[in-house]
Amino acid sequence: MNEFTLSYIAEKLNDERITLTGNPNHKAKRISPPENADASSLCVVWDKSIIPSLPRDVPIISQPENFADGRDGIACKNPRALLPKLLAIFSGHEDKPKGINPNAEISPTAQVSPDAYISAFAFVGDGCSVGAGTVVEPHAVLLPGVKVGAGCLIHSGAVIGADGFGFERTPEGLVKIPQTGGVVIGDDVEIGACTTIDRGTMGDTEVGSGTKIDNHVQVGHNVKIGRNCIICSMSGIAGSSVIEDNVTISVQAGVTDHVRIGAGTIIAGRTGVTNDLPAGSVVSGFPARPHNEAKRALVLSADLPSLYKRMRVMEKKLEALQK
Repeated sequence: MNEFTLSYIAEKLNDERITLTGNPNHKAKRISPPENADASSLCVVWDKSIIPSLPRDVPIISQPENFADGRDGIACKNPRALLPKLLAIFSGHEDKPKGINPNAEISPTAQVSPDAYISAFAFVGDGCSVGAGTVVEPHAVLLPGVKVGAGCLIHSGAVIGADGFGFERTPEGLVKIPQTGGVVIGDDVEIGACTTIDRGTMGDTEVGSGTKIDNHVQVGHNVKIGRNCIICSMSGIAGSSVIEDNVTISVQAGVTDHVRIGAGTIIAGRTGVTNDLPAGSVVSGFPARPHNEAKRALVLSADLPSLYKRMRVMEKKLEALQK
């Protein structure tokens, strides 16, 4: 188990806005939540109300005013923002591996940066490229022509570059449309386990830099996803749709084909998007509508059975008056 002094942790955080308090040689073995923190753990605290419940020997990372008791720790204005770096230090993910596992299958025509890492049983096909610092986990598949930028993480079981779902109805039956495009992934993109991103029919399917895609997501052919988007588990984006920058698509949402989702839009879970959405929209329901409107409709729908009964009573009274 790794064990780090507070001074080492502060050095690795490499942030001039933090300061050490108390004993800089206090050692921590892990990051812990408040309920099971002890002297050998480091607790990240952004809610000062829990400070009194923490034993005095528990080191913390918190706002400067929370060190009035003189305890050991690291003071900073925004402790929550440091959590990703802290977890990387303790998990060992801070330093990414490099190279190609001997059990990986790499095409001779693929270009893999020497600073990338291809795990055991991963597949990288003809004409693919993988950028520096990218990690391809076991059993991930990059089919021919896929371009992956720098600093990406492709989780196990992801399939990138499979044929898009394209067929033409003919008198003889369904005819498959050849898929001749590729997939282009920007830098610092994360693609979750068992997620699939289809190649373009003509031209490329694209995922912009900084975008994070969860597990079990389907991205159709020729979709264009912008920068810094968040796409949550079990969502689906149909072919040729455009997702602009900074869009959030929540769990089990669906986006139909050939629509444009404006920048900064938030799509709630289980929403069905069937039309274009302007930038900054917040939508839910099926079909997607403004979130506040959808909430009101949902509340009112609970009253439909009683409203129906009342309407039937009124109809009978009206029929009686008309006789």
